[in-house]
Amino acid sequence: MRIIDLSQVLESGMPQYPGQPVAEFKQVSQVESDGFQVTDFHAVVHVGTHCDAPAHFIQNGETIEAIPLERFVGEAVIVDVHLDGQREMSPAVLEGADIRPGDIVLFRTGLSKQWGTDAYETDYPYFGEELAKELVERGVRAVGLDFISPDPIETENFPAHHIFLGNKLGIVENLKNLEQIDRERVFFAAAPLKIKGSDGAFTRAFAVLFD
Repeated sequence: MRIIDLSQVLESGMPQYPGQPVAEFKQVSQVESDGFQVTDFHAVVHVGTHCDAPAHFIQNGETIEAIPLERFVGEAVIVDVHLDGQREMSPAVLEGADIRPGDIVLFRTGLSKQWGTDAYETDYPYFGEELAKELVERGVRAVGLDFISPDPIETENFPAHHIFLGNKLGIVENLKNLEQIDRERVFFAAAPLKIKGSDGAFTRAFAVLFD
């Protein structure tokens, strides 16, 4: 059995969606002076590898602590994305993928290798409305992305978020290390922290490969 960590590190000044408050992590006590170390942090819940709840965009939608773990934990299928310069993903990216009802679908673009660059925050691929609706129709339970958002940075109405979250389809953003998965199907987990009333939460996402 191999466990592959799919999570970005949370740290001060880390990359995040443009316009959000800067994440800050600092030690407020140290072993040398206080006998113990304690870290204080301030950040929105949509930094690093995290899960979105319907309340993020849907009025009166589920908040993160109310979502069953099954939405973010289970069998996943990898979809490789090769856009050749085009950013919008269409249903064509699913061609040949063995997607079954109840699957979590992980979109592997390789963009996580550009974490911390301007390109990661502005030039990432995104879900066209047709693709988002196709995934809902196929009964997918969640999608995982190795980029920053299912919608383009220039959007004004966030259609993919609305389609996914309006149908209670989970979203996991900012995955990494998907290139280390050497098979199409894998056990995946991205259990979010239980933050009462929250529109999202941090997660330690990982894949388990049974050799």
